[in-house]
Amino acid sequence: MLKPKESNGLAIEKITKVNAKDFHTPTMMLTYSFRDNNPRPWLNIPNISVMTNAYDILRNGRLEKRIRENGIHKELGLKNEICAMDSGGFQFISRGEGEEIDPNKVINLQIASKADIAVGLDYPILQDFSLKKAEDLAKKSISNIKLANEQINNGIEVMPVLHGINPEEIKQYFTKVKKIADFKIWGIGGLVPQMKQSSTSHTRYFNIIDRVIEGRKQLNSNSEDLILHLFGVGSPLAGLLFLLSGADSIESISWIINAKYFLVYQDKIGARKVSNKTTMCTTSVKWDQYCCSCPICNNANFEEIEQKMKLGGNEGFRNRAMHNAYIYQQILVEAQDALKENRLIEFCKEKLGEHRFFKGILKYTLKKLAKYSK
Repeated sequence: MLKPKESNGLAIEKITKVNAKDFHTPTMMLTYSFRDNNPRPWLNIPNISVMTNAYDILRNGRLEKRIRENGIHKELGLKNEICAMDSGGFQFISRGEGEEIDPNKVINLQIASKADIAVGLDYPILQDFSLKKAEDLAKKSISNIKLANEQINNGIEVMPVLHGINPEEIKQYFTKVKKIADFKIWGIGGLVPQMKQSSTSHTRYFNIIDRVIEGRKQLNSNSEDLILHLFGVGSPLAGLLFLLSGADSIESISWIINAKYFLVYQDKIGARKVSNKTTMCTTSVKWDQYCCSCPICNNANFEEIEQKMKLGGNEGFRNRAMHNAYIYQQILVEAQDALKENRLIEFCKEKLGEHRFFKGILKYTLKKLAKYSK
């Protein structure tokens, strides 16, 4: 049954056993790619969940060997943090090799890594695909989910990923996959291409909100305790809308992508540039509204912070990435507190109600949720 709570939308606080650990949701997973200079925020910021990618690992023989021998948690310095391993399906297919990859290679790596969550090898279904191609990819994805479910039995949770370009396709996909097994954690994929669109139109977000609500509706038909994860949500402000719509876990790599392009994240505002070296954003940081106590900014004045963020090379990149990760996590923690206090909708209005872009999407989301409250 889909019945939003007047004060929290479709969000529910949950503690789910995953690989003998407590998985607290709602949460935001930081996507981590294995690059020599990429920082590891979880070493300094508590309670961060991490999403890794099999594609990265399978392309690096030495890294793969270490992870197989020592496990993903030791490789990353994780302690009790939840670590998921994406299959890399999107990366494989983006490079023209996705349909050729042996799913057993991905599954074998996920098992050897001792990740907490193993994402089934899935292929995104994009809007410009022919009907036949979409059907073929869906069949392969579902077959791979079945294969993973059969082979992964050492405590790792298998996450099937639902695909579809509209709510009806999400529903149909769910109906097929739930016949395989009673999965605890479900994902919705195929969002990254939409998030990358240069258009500022709200329509792309409306479509995603519709799919999230439908995904939540389908999961609730079995149990409200099931976890719904969203891949590639972009910013944490967008993530708030998805939590409100019923997602339990959201995931983003933009914390590190923004850092690469000299962008730092500001609460209630979004990504803003600290240098003219970037063309990713035309608006500079609003220093009169800057407030941060991250490990980089804490106890520093604005002039010192600006110099740290403007630095080129590895040092400046790491400063910006650590700041972004902290702000992302801070927004999530505040959302968790608001949920406990039964005021998540009020919190979203505080964060997004005056935002030049997201306020319209928030209005749409609340309207959709109100429909189910009647």
